[in-house]
Amino acid sequence: MDFKVHISGLAHGKYEYEFSVNGSLFREFGNQQIIDSNVLVRCTLEKGSGWMNVSLNGEGSVTVECNRCLEEMAVPISFEESLAVRFAKFGEDTEEAEEFLIVDPSETEIDLKQFIYDCICVSIPLTTVHPKGKCNTEMLQRLKNLQADEDTGQEDKDVYSPFSGLKDLLKNKEK
Repeated sequence: MDFKVHISGLAHGKYEYEFSVNGSLFREFGNQQIIDSNVLVRCTLEKGSGWMNVSLNGEGSVTVECNRCLEEMAVPISFEESLAVRFAKFGEDTEEAEEFLIVDPSETEIDLKQFIYDCICVSIPLTTVHPKGKCNTEMLQRLKNLQADEDTGQEDKDVYSPFSGLKDLLKNKEK
């Protein structure tokens, strides 16, 4: 998948690009949490003398596993991000490198792959679960059975816990 923008020979001004992002981008980065995606990223590149501003606006969905039932689900995402680019030879006055992406003036293209990948990953909610009642009922029942098995065996586990002695100390202190 190509997310490169050719910058050599571009006159000062604004340029528009579109990128379609599917699951192959995430497989390329080794990301196993994102199964697939259908995201359209609109890129506005504004070029000036010695600088560029890259603005991304993405909208679509990613397919991930539900944190509750492990079934695949589509999660809608959207984001707006920008990246300031400065043209400079490496080593010359680049102390502001944290604020800018420094690009050598001899470069002919800029690769936005990592930036787009990061924007999509950050826009996914921390917890992804189906709406109530939409999870796989068979899996929920299995989890409920496992929880019930753990609850019945809990007393046996406490007896062998290295912290069971601490509970006795707390009980004695309360008396």
